[in-house]
Amino acid sequence: MHGMSGRFPYFTTVLGFAGPHDPDGRQCSRSDCSQPATSTLTYQYHRSQVWLDDLSGERDPHGYDLCELHAVAMSVPRGWWLDDRRSAPHNADSLIA
Repeated sequence: MHGMSGRFPYFTTVLGFAGPHDPDGRQCSRSDCSQPATSTLTYQYHRSQVWLDDLSGERDPHGYDLCELHAVAMSVPRGWWLDDRRSAPHNADSLIA
């Protein structure tokens, strides 16, 4: 992920990705979030495409681990396509207590 903030400012600045907080754990990659990761986000910039998958078996240096709340709230820039390929249905309303 070295140098990605210069090449992909939307995903590093607007979404607030800061990288792993705990190198031994799988926490959400969003800044100031310490929730456990449940999904992995990957993207291809040249295809304007984003994928949300179940948490990958290993940390992907080209992906971002997200907690349930941040995965459900995920939005992409205009003209991009988000493909939610997670196995279980997800609903933002179910996360609000």
